[in-house]
Amino acid sequence: MNQKQAEERIQELKGYYSHVAAYLAVNLFLIAINLMNWEGEVWFVYPLFGWGIGLFIHTMTVFVAGHDWEKRKLQELRGWSITQDELAKLSERTDNLVKILSSINWENIDPDLINTRDQIKSTINRIEELQKHGHLESDDSLSKEDVFKEIEKLEEFVTSTKFSFYDKAQT
Repeated sequence: MNQKQAEERIQELKGYYSHVAAYLAVNLFLIAINLMNWEGEVWFVYPLFGWGIGLFIHTMTVFVAGHDWEKRKLQELRGWSITQDELAKLSERTDNLVKILSSINWENIDPDLINTRDQIKSTINRIEELQKHGHLESDDSLSKEDVFKEIEKLEEFVTSTKFSFYDKAQT
């Protein structure tokens, strides 16, 4: 959860607890009025029940469904329930790849390697998007496993003999 989402959640909870406090205060007041003016009729249950329905719906919205339940369900179904630890490790891995590969003069060694450089940039953008939003907004067809595979492919390239050849040719 990023800072903005945390602040929104706090406001949502404050609104809910204010609703509960108002419900209790008003309904206790109505119960007291009904009991003090007892004429054999119990009418306080009507507002208690009616407002209780609204409070129940508010409870379900805040604690069960939430305003972003569709996004969370989509992430769950697509396998994007990624933790901040996983994102930190992915970010570290791509940072290492960038450091290793940034010294390469891509165009002079092998123009085909420009695709590899672009893949790294794309992967870094996806990781940053995951860290900000918790899901990918830009590419709905991509799965978490696809991002991991991209990073593993790039790491495999960096550790390959082909990369060693390019690295030696660079110096």
